[in-house]
Amino acid sequence: MSPTLFIRPFQTPARGVAQVPGSKSITNRALILAALADGVTLLTGALFSRDTRILVAALQALGFEISADEAAGTIRVAGLGGRIPNARAKIHVGNAGTAARFLTAFLALAPDGCYELDGDEAMRARPMRGLLEALTASGCCRALQPDGMPASGFPFTLHTTGKLGPLEVDASASSQLLSALLMVLPLSAGASVGMKGSTVSEPFVEMTARMCEQFGRPLTRLAEGSWSCPAPGAYLAPSTYAIEPDATAASYFIALPAVTGYRASVRIEGYGDGGLQGDTAFAKVAAACGAVLKPANGTLVVESWPAVRGGDFDFNAFSDTFLTLATIATLADGPVKIRGIAHTRKQETDRVLAMATELERLGIKVAPSAAELRADETLSSLTIFPSKSTLRRVAADGPVTIRTYEDHRMAMSFGVLGSFDLFGDGRPWIAIEDPACTGKTFPHFFMALEALRTNFIRVSVDGGAASGKSSTSRRLAQLHGLLHVDTGAHYRSLTRALLLAGATADDPASVKAALGKLRIGSRVVARQGARSSALTLDGILPDDADLRTPDVNAAVSKMAALPAVRTFLLEYQRSQVKLASDQGFAGVVMEGRDIGSVVLPDAEVRIFLEADAEARAQRRAAEGQSDQVTQRDHLDATRKTAPMICPTGAHRLDNTHKTLEEVVVEIGEIIKVAALPR
Repeated sequence: MSPTLFIRPFQTPARGVAQVPGSKSITNRALILAALADGVTLLTGALFSRDTRILVAALQALGFEISADEAAGTIRVAGLGGRIPNARAKIHVGNAGTAARFLTAFLALAPDGCYELDGDEAMRARPMRGLLEALTASGCCRALQPDGMPASGFPFTLHTTGKLGPLEVDASASSQLLSALLMVLPLSAGASVGMKGSTVSEPFVEMTARMCEQFGRPLTRLAEGSWSCPAPGAYLAPSTYAIEPDATAASYFIALPAVTGYRASVRIEGYGDGGLQGDTAFAKVAAACGAVLKPANGTLVVESWPAVRGGDFDFNAFSDTFLTLATIATLADGPVKIRGIAHTRKQETDRVLAMATELERLGIKVAPSAAELRADETLSSLTIFPSKSTLRRVAADGPVTIRTYEDHRMAMSFGVLGSFDLFGDGRPWIAIEDPACTGKTFPHFFMALEALRTNFIRVSVDGGAASGKSSTSRRLAQLHGLLHVDTGAHYRSLTRALLLAGATADDPASVKAALGKLRIGSRVVARQGARSSALTLDGILPDDADLRTPDVNAAVSKMAALPAVRTFLLEYQRSQVKLASDQGFAGVVMEGRDIGSVVLPDAEVRIFLEADAEARAQRRAAEGQSDQVTQRDHLDATRKTAPMICPTGAHRLDNTHKTLEEVVVEIGEIIKVAALPR
């Protein structure tokens, strides 16, 4: 168990871009479908968490070739068209529900397979019966307990034949039982899946069906509720498959402005209608409760919650998000009733009981009470009666420790509530037991929360050629919700435009004339994991390759030394601060050679990166460039206008023998101090 975390309330409105990880639901489905596909699939934007690592490890134990690049957010899966290499394996699924259900159905495809499966104590209590009964009844496998009796849950040994036939499943306890069967359905000609009764979390079933189609095997849903695959066969590897940001994780950042103040502005990328995730419906509940939302072009900006309004809400279709509303309901202007959550009583923990118990620990009245929920497992709703005065009374003597029950969503939901400045003085009033349990789906949740804590921060990163400015700045932008601004790219863009106009650095008059005809602007683009501001010329964004041609490389230093060029770009570069603020970023990180000395001399954080000449030359060579770094530094340091210097008050960091992550961590600590409310 990790050390208890005291949540520091926000004393300023949350602002910035929420760093939402990839969807666990999509990542784990994509891993299964890619393994069943014929060929190699590269998953991009993938989630790296406890649950996804469990599934990756299980597939590797079964003989699949899988390689992951966590820094790039990619997983490469070599699919074998429905063949499972290893007919024998021992697999432990921890408390990963999707991995447990998906793998069980997946293994049924193996001819003459024998697999020993087990999970944590919590997993042993989670629903598996419907899936195991469906597979056993069809004759494609036998699931046996250690004593040889038929199994209804973990642990069990699965003896498989590889021949799926008509399947009938009771998925009333979890939609994952149905999804598991749907994903293996196309691999057996003549197989079908029928339903016993209704299922919960219907959007997740729809997600599964849509992903099967994206991998080349559309499913047909018949009127009576059964499913079939009109064109069975191996899935088709799509080469590259993009994972959406996790909509459930996004719910915490939708809720955050409700507790941090009226002038909040949190931007969530990749969130909106048209995606695979039904949990995006949480935004509609938030709006009904008072949130001011601005969706546009695949993004959602949460501006404020002037008030949290009470109401009655059915969460059956997107139940993973009910805990988010339940916690901020304690601050509402009236009771909040949450219905349709019976199935959540058999998830990572009994979530309804856990939420009721911890709200009562804070003094909040709930109905049914925790005692009533313990006595009757059929109760399926929760009404929260808000009272800020009660919260203040209960927490007056110090922070209240919230139990998480090893449930990541309990930790994250109460982490949001703890961000509320209950006493108006920044004093912590909620502590989270075992905060590391968020590693199940969102390992860096509390860091992502902190990244939205304002003041707005300006970071200048200066240094010579190949000193690591770009890689460092992009990583800082990614981790701290900053807009990345590469002024070197600005000069390259402008140099290219001037050359195309026939201007030369040796003829300043030609440069001045050409500058008078240029119209520049900005466009925020995704580059190497960060959101970057790119310079446009006459509304056109040049290709990166066009900015690194031999002609541009030879001319950029001379052009950048011209006073007319630097004056032309100075105000534009300063305007990027307003751009970052207007678009909801937590700040801006700007890299170049005169940022801390000229462009942003009053930046809250000023960094000057250094490395010895040999190390920098090697870095350039590794990039396929032949710049003479010492010569370039000399030109930059000796120009008359805005020469490259170490800015006053800057932190000098020599990264000759440091890794990128070491440098980023060091600067990150400086940023955290600078971002503290002033």
